[in-house]
Formats: sequence, structure tokens, C-alpha cells
Amino acid sequence: MTTSIHVVSPVESGKPPDYTLYLLHGAGDNASTWQRLTTVEQYAHQYNCTVIMPEANRSYYTDMTYGLNYFYYITQELPKFCSRLFQLNEDRARTFIAGLSMGGYGALKCALTYPGQYAKAVSLSGVTDIRKRIHDMDMPAGMVKEMQAVFGPELDIKPDQDLYKLAEAALAQTGKLPPILCCCGTEDPFIEMNREFAAYLRQSGSDFHYVEGPGAHEWRFWEQHLETAFDFLFNDKTQEE
Repeated sequence: MTTSIHVVSPVESGKPPDYTLYLLHGAGDNASTWQRLTTVEQYAHQYNCTVIMPEANRSYYTDMTYGLNYFYYITQELPKFCSRLFQLNEDRARTFIAGLSMGGYGALKCALTYPGQYAKAVSLSGVTDIRKRIHDMDMPAGMVKEMQAVFGPELDIKPDQDLYKLAEAALAQTGKLPPILCCCGTEDPFIEMNREFAAYLRQSGSDFHYVEGPGAHEWRFWEQHLETAFDFLFNDKTQEE
């Protein structure tokens, strides 16, 4: 597979980075978008954190039915490659994953599938109910075809693609989940699925935090709550609602 990644590494600090954040893009974006449209570089330098932004096209961070194995790439191949290339600290306690929209789904999927690999996970305006998303009656025909390439012609979601099933399995196996933060705007079309997912994780007794506030599915909201995300990852702070 030929692909690309964008990396922000705070080499100016004069010491190896202490932390690693895998930051995943949304379906309409690419590996460069976080770096172009937000202040993520400032946070990388502030917290001495290497931020790795991989390209995943419109794969939903999934091993596609008709396409490439993006989930395996993100969770297995990419960490090994980046660890060698950038001399990353491989301590699980210093490794995080986050994303927005499709990338929020991807980040949660990675953390719930491999809870021993990531210390914390963040979803901004994430697709927290993939079943509702793929059966959205307002979805354009072209996007339906994209979803069929990812999940199969019948759009049959497997348990390892369903965040609820993954959380249930992780809780049954380990008794706890990595700390998770979800943020969503009150005018976002994904707000109801985020509220429902928040209610589910709260009743599970997990270390879960949920923040919502004014905003739509837009970069203004994501830039604002990038600070919320870094506060959660590094300072254990959230303005929870």
C-alpha cells in the first residue's frame, strides 16, 4: 500500500518526545487537514508530543470488503513503522489516539479493540453508532456505494465494527475501558448518537467524559475542542456537561 502520513514532532525541545498521539482525519479530509486547519502544532510543542496524522481515505478505519486493510494498518503496521522512524516512546501510558467524525469512530474503534495499546482516546463529533450512520435515509447514493465498499454490499456491520459491541467485549474481558472523551456540537447531525453513546458508557461505570456545546459539524468547533482534548489527555481536565 502506498500512502502518506503527516507528523509533528517537537524536536526543538532538545529532548526526545515524551508522548505520542495518533490523530485521525474525517471522511472529507486527508492526512494534512489537521495540520492545515488547526493549531495542533502548538499543542504538540507545548506537551512535547509527537502527533502522527495518517491517511485513511474514506475507509472508516476498517479492513475494507473491497479495498485495503486500513484498521490493521493503523493499529499494527503504522505504530511499528513510526516507532522505528521517530524513536517514539512505546509506553502505553504515553500513547493516545483521537479523531473527528469518521476519525472519531476510528479512534474509539482502535481503543476499544486494543485497550492495552492506548492510554486514552478522544472522539470529536464522532460516528458513535455506525449502524445508524450507514442506514441514514438522507445519505447520497454515491456515499452509499462508498459504504458498501467498506462494509460490504449488504451493509452488514460485524461485531468488531460496532462500538457498542466492542465496548461490551472489552468490559467483559478486562473489566474496564481506557479513559474516553467524546465532544459534540449541539447543532451537529451526530449529536443524538453521541448522547446515546455517552449514556451507554456512563451506565457501564467506565472512566468516560462527555462535553457538548454550541457548534455544528465544522472546524470552528473542532479547533475549540482541540484544547478540550489536550486538557483531557495531559491535564486530566474536562469541562464536562
